Amino acid sequence: MKSSVRVFWRSLQLTVFGVGVLIVAMLLFRPPLGLYLLWDVLIPVAPLLLVLAPGVWRNVCPLGSVSLLPAHMNWSHKRPLSRVWQERLLLGAIALLLLIVPLRHVVLDRFGAVTGVVLITVAAVALALGFLFDWKSAWCSGLCPVYPVELLYGSRPVVSVANAHCTTCSDCVSPCRDSGRGLVAADTSRSLNKHFVYLFGGGFPGFVWGWYLVVPNATAPVLRQLLEAFLLPLAGFAATMLVFLVFYLAFPRRRRMLAVAFAAVAVVIYYWFKLPVMFGLQGDGSHALLNLRGVLAGWWVWPLRVVTSGLLMALLLARKPRSGWSGRVARAAP
Repeated sequence: MKSSVRVFWRSLQLTVFGVGVLIVAMLLFRPPLGLYLLWDVLIPVAPLLLVLAPGVWRNVCPLGSVSLLPAHMNWSHKRPLSRVWQERLLLGAIALLLLIVPLRHVVLDRFGAVTGVVLITVAAVALALGFLFDWKSAWCSGLCPVYPVELLYGSRPVVSVANAHCTTCSDCVSPCRDSGRGLVAADTSRSLNKHFVYLFGGGFPGFVWGWYLVVPNATAPVLRQLLEAFLLPLAGFAATMLVFLVFYLAFPRRRRMLAVAFAAVAVVIYYWFKLPVMFGLQGDGSHALLNLRGVLAGWWVWPLRVVTSGLLMALLLARKPRSGWSGRVARAAP
């Protein structure tokens, strides 16, 4: 990578890391602002970035930078991670994702200090894995709960960028999702785990749909809140997974495209519900990224939804994979 490009990415990494530290500080000391920055600014933009340019996020993710710091500083033991353990960590990442997202309704959307402590704990885990294992194998391409979403949404990147972390390839993961063109989530696993990862992709649209159907009730007993927070997302997950399973068994030669189609449906569902809130056309406007209430009439939400859904479906379904998330780097000398 040219020195000027490297300086650009290092500067951007430091900037995004600083933003991450700021968000955590706000969560701890000014919770309403921290919660807004995390859940109403950062998170709503992330799925679209993963569709368009997942390599950009992989280059600047603050938790990724924390995990890779030991490798950059030559402090890491760089232990190789077996293919079996790579698959186990991926399944662990899926389990964490399905656990954390429903907890937003009960805890993480409401208590900034708790959310801040959770993020600090996750950063500590990412750093510890970076000290022990080779490059991206244990965290960025392993236990990170965002990684399964990257795998679902990033199979047709519009933009491929230079890899800002890896200078040479040590084969820390195989296949490398950063440089592999057109891979889908299940390409990172094999044997029985491969079917589990496919089924996760099939269930994810229902999980997202069910999450949006939950109506939080902060006055209810905690156990009831937890039951309600998990029931609809997991029921939705089961419903679309069963639909996926029917097609999965009926069309074994179309499984990769089927996985991409269900990923597209998941991101469409996300923005179908989130877009009106992002633009202040639904709700009280307190969660708006750009409040257009008073500028656009309420009926504008429907053309916005239809156009956005069509564009997202086209990006994921009507394009052939032409590149990986980031450029392939040279292999390290044996």
